[in-house]
Amino acid sequence: MLIPLIIGKNSSGENQMIDLAQSTLLMISYCEEVQLKSIVTQLTNLDYPFKQSDYYIASSRKCEYWNIDLQQAIHYYKDDPNKGNINKKSKLLKLINDEISRREKILKKNKGIDFKRYFSLNTWKEEKLSYQFFVIDDIWDIVISKPKTIGLSLMRIILYGSDVGIHTIFTSKLSYINLLEQLININPSITKELQKKYGVPEPKRINSIGNELLFTADNVVFHKKAGSMEMVRMYF
Repeated sequence: MLIPLIIGKNSSGENQMIDLAQSTLLMISYCEEVQLKSIVTQLTNLDYPFKQSDYYIASSRKCEYWNIDLQQAIHYYKDDPNKGNINKKSKLLKLINDEISRREKILKKNKGIDFKRYFSLNTWKEEKLSYQFFVIDDIWDIVISKPKTIGLSLMRIILYGSDVGIHTIFTSKLSYINLLEQLININPSITKELQKKYGVPEPKRINSIGNELLFTADNVVFHKKAGSMEMVRMYF
């Protein structure tokens, strides 16, 4: 695995992992502070070639136990924007979308090679690109945000970011079952983006796009791969 993330343990106590570099989107349902801390701690401690700044939309009340190196993160704090290095979530989303566009142009200029290939050749490239992660500690806060274009900006990051090495991870204390439906209701143009990416008929559920972790109160973890109905049982 290029960028392994521990997501639980099997019945023998052995760590079970996914490769973040191969995960378009990672959703963590029914996520409490202890699980969030574990995930974010791993993210901040990841070690891979040419590592660059990650992006965060988070509560400033949680930044201390997250132990994020704020000098190495681009972040927006929902409950105290003045403490972040970006003071509007719309600016952060635009920044990420602009970086996606920039990377798309670089890959196209390099004979249209995919990001994985480009990353493997970084040592010989003048413009070095690395994997980056966009982490949101509560996705529902973004869904209800205004203006409505915020939902569309988020969806574009989810749909096109991983193609250029920018992967999205978000959490919620609820299930994601109605997430895509709610985003579309707020901004119907999201349907066009889905059709542009996946064709017609477009995906109806967000878990058809990305991996999902579901935590339970008794420390059981279920992992569902994108588009799969099967859930792998683990322990936290």
